[in-house]
Amino acid sequence: MSTRGATKEAILSKSIELFNKYGFEQVTINQICKEINVTKTAFYYHFKSKDELISDFFSFENMVSNDDLLDILSVTDFADQAMKAMEIFVKHIVRLGVEMTKENYRIHLRTQVPPLDKSQSALLGSVIPTLIQRAKDAGQVKNPANAEDLLESMCNIASGVILNWAIMGGSFDVLAETRKRFEILLVVNEK
Repeated sequence: MSTRGATKEAILSKSIELFNKYGFEQVTINQICKEINVTKTAFYYHFKSKDELISDFFSFENMVSNDDLLDILSVTDFADQAMKAMEIFVKHIVRLGVEMTKENYRIHLRTQVPPLDKSQSALLGSVIPTLIQRAKDAGQVKNPANAEDLLESMCNIASGVILNWAIMGGSFDVLAETRKRFEILLVVNEK
């Protein structure tokens, strides 16, 4: 990794550590820079603000691991594959816990960009709708809506469940609740 890449990763890593320890609002850019011994100029080279740092950390670039792909492919049911693919996004958004999820949503509210934006990921924008359509064609999804509308509804459901999870302090299993809501929406066949 280049020095620039290493610096950016160090800023991200230390920032998240500090945000989790002290809270997003209490951590300053000066504090982040001091902790990893970089200048403010170096920070601003990579990030315009703390908000951009959070947005970058929660971006969907390179978020799908080989294990995630193997998990999706471990089932042959297209509806289950689509739900497993959506669960990757849920896990990605909540992986840093309640407080960081709240900060992520605060930024999305300010920028008016949905947390699950189809234009930000090929998996979300084209692969999942294809899986939903295949599930419909195979009779695995009984909801008569088209695949694009079902994907949009799945994104809204996931966003709402994640937001409720954050509001409730992480007091329930966000993945189980999301899966339950997806199954209700898609009207999947009982196994």
